[in-house]
Amino acid sequence: MPNQTSSIKAIGTVDNVSFYEEKGEYRARAKTGVDTHRFKTDKAFAPSRASSDRFGTSNTLWSLVYRYALPAFKSQTLCSLCRNKGIALIHQHLEDEEVLRRLFEYLDSLQCLSVSKEDFELLLPILLREAAHRAFNKQAKQKKKKPEVVTFIISEPVSEEDKELFIHETGDFKWQAVFAGTFPKDYEIPICFLGHVVDEFKGLRTTLLMPTERIKADWVRRE
Repeated sequence: MPNQTSSIKAIGTVDNVSFYEEKGEYRARAKTGVDTHRFKTDKAFAPSRASSDRFGTSNTLWSLVYRYALPAFKSQTLCSLCRNKGIALIHQHLEDEEVLRRLFEYLDSLQCLSVSKEDFELLLPILLREAAHRAFNKQAKQKKKKPEVVTFIISEPVSEEDKELFIHETGDFKWQAVFAGTFPKDYEIPICFLGHVVDEFKGLRTTLLMPTERIKADWVRRE
């Protein structure tokens, strides 16, 4: 993979190019794999989407029943058994209500539940509403996915050319910067970085004067 040779290093993704750090070296590579939008819309991935949905539904349903297992019986083994049972039931194309009932019957046969069958039937409407609510929240979170933030690691004074690039070429993505390197004693962070400087990033710390602090220091009250 090509190395980043500039004094300004980047970590993040811009225009399908991923910038990253590996064993102390800063590298770049073209982003590979299927993006989220294509996975959700391309007909070629319809079977994969259906499988993913079934897996998510089964996880929700078995966890709703598992919560009623007696504390002494809760374990990784029981979780795995419930998960496998839930997936098997979902693959039978059963309604959610029937899946919940059969999961209850399965755990009840192991004599590890804290509720009776009658009480569970009363709880079913609540559990179904919770399952629907979880599915809705999952979709909402996917739609509100936060854009990736690109971090620039600046190790020496920024050139005028670089300042122009930061002013004019960084409007299409979110970014931040950390000034960690060797700088003149009186060096101040350029004003174009106002609002983008972070104090720390992966152990690297900014110790220079912030742009806002510089503005306050230069401001003089008018008589």
